[in-house]
Parts: sequence; C-alpha cells; structure tokens
Amino acid sequence: MNPKGQISAVSGTPADAPLPPEHHALHLREGPARLVWRLRDEGITLTGSGLEWTADGIRRKLAYTEIVEIRLQTGHIPRSGDFGACALKFRNGVLLTVNSLNSWGTPDDERVDPYITFVEDLHARLGQEDRGRIRFLAGNTDGRYRFGVFAAVLAGAFFVVLPLVLVFVTGESEALFLTLAGVFFVYPVIRVIRKNEPRSYNPQRLDDDLFP
Repeated sequence: MNPKGQISAVSGTPADAPLPPEHHALHLREGPARLVWRLRDEGITLTGSGLEWTADGIRRKLAYTEIVEIRLQTGHIPRSGDFGACALKFRNGVLLTVNSLNSWGTPDDERVDPYITFVEDLHARLGQEDRGRIRFLAGNTDGRYRFGVFAAVLAGAFFVVLPLVLVFVTGESEALFLTLAGVFFVYPVIRVIRKNEPRSYNPQRLDDDLFP
C-alpha cells in the first residue's frame, strides 16, 4: 500500500521472486475512452506471467512481455473527488484501462487504495527486460495537457479574475464571494493538470503524484 505523501519502492521480478496470482476487483474497459452509462466489466488477475480479464464478454490472457506502454493518470470530477487510471497498451493493439471509479463512472474513495495496490502489484511483477522495453508514461498526452492548461487559464480568468475586478469596480461584497467560489472551483483543476504534466516515471519508484 502506498500511503498518501510517501514514495513506494517496487521490487522483485517474476524470475527472482515469483508472486502468486492476485485478483483485483477494479473496473476496466478496452479501447479508447468513450461515453457509457455504466462500467460493467470488473476484475483483473495478475499472474506470474501476465494479466487475465474479461471485457465485453471476451476473456483475454496476455503476457507481461506483450505490454509496450503503461500510462498512469489522475483525474478530478467536481463534487465527487479524484480518481486514478492505468492504461496499458499491448503489442497486438489492445488498449486496457483499469481505474478507481465506481460502476457509475464517478470517483470512489474506497477504491483508491485497491487501485494503488493494483498498480504496485503490476509493476512488482515486471521483469528487468520488461522494464527496459516498456514505455512508462505519466500524465496526459502533450495535446491534452496543452488543452487543459488553456482551459484552466480561461476558467481562472472567468471565475476568479473577473469577479475580483468587479469587487474593485463596484465594491459589492457579492463579487468577493464569487471570487472565493471561483478559487474553490479552479484550484482542483489546476492541481490535476499539474499532476498530469506529460513525463516518464521510474517503474521502481512510484511517487505520490502518480496516484489520486
């Protein structure tokens, strides 16, 4: 487990210290992000050689040697909280995303620790050759990151700066309350954008910014 504010060191390889199969009851989906009413696929098992899961009624079993990229991201939904997502790309083109959301697609605090455990378990099972081959990425793609920064600047100008200008122009206290409300709205967005700055990470040192 990776308590908040601490750094998790991942050690051990399938060759040096084989780990028994471990089932993680987390929601998952295959393919690119899309709008769905419910997340119905749940559960992924990590074995000594690979991953096993069922999505859209199709059961898959892929080896760790088939992974070409792992991307760790966090997100925030206003009035709901933070969540994490681990996206895995495989050599055969399959894209699998495991997250800490509940079945309705909203953040679930009770799933954060199980999600962290899954991410740590996954990295602990990768061998030295896997670590040298896989691209370990954190945060959004460059395009999504730039769009997020633009949206945050726009939101800050509209929800924080504009009401603050109205305070000085009109002297109305209501505008000050709007400014404070804007700060509470914009700050979580800025925090998530900062945590999702595009970068690579060390698979043997999972820092706190990789998690919700």
